[in-house]
Amino acid sequence: MAGTMLLSGSSELSVDEKGRFAMPARCRQPLSEHCGGVLVFTRSLTDRCLWIYPQKEWEETVSALGALPSVTDALCRTVQRVVLGSAVSLKPDSQWRYVLPPELREAAGLKGRAMLIGFNRKFELWSCEELEAQRRRDEELLKRSLGSFGDHQGLGDLRL
Repeated sequence: MAGTMLLSGSSELSVDEKGRFAMPARCRQPLSEHCGGVLVFTRSLTDRCLWIYPQKEWEETVSALGALPSVTDALCRTVQRVVLGSAVSLKPDSQWRYVLPPELREAAGLKGRAMLIGFNRKFELWSCEELEAQRRRDEELLKRSLGSFGDHQGLGDLRL
């Protein structure tokens, strides 16, 4: 698979007491072809979940973060510190399981039931409880904003 990988869809999975979870079967071959299964896990900047990048997409992210004016801008330094400072590159075992480090599991509240969500060029990994709360917030935001999509800078031309 060449170029950027489009990730979409959702899968429920389980994170065991050792922090292992199995990548859903539908994702394995595309990930194997695209990046040899190597994924980079890091904290989300905005939500209590993990962001998971295929290796090639991570390299693009690192490049973009490296171009930020971190010497003179405290917010840029903070973004780099959170995203780069918590990143870990993981390769799956023979059963396509990844082992999440304790600090990332704790940051996202991951234990037991979890959801893996394709989010364009990365995945998000949520605890089911955190995702349910986020979905309620998302529904409220959509209800409040639905009539003003046309006025929104990023959504004005969106056709679904």
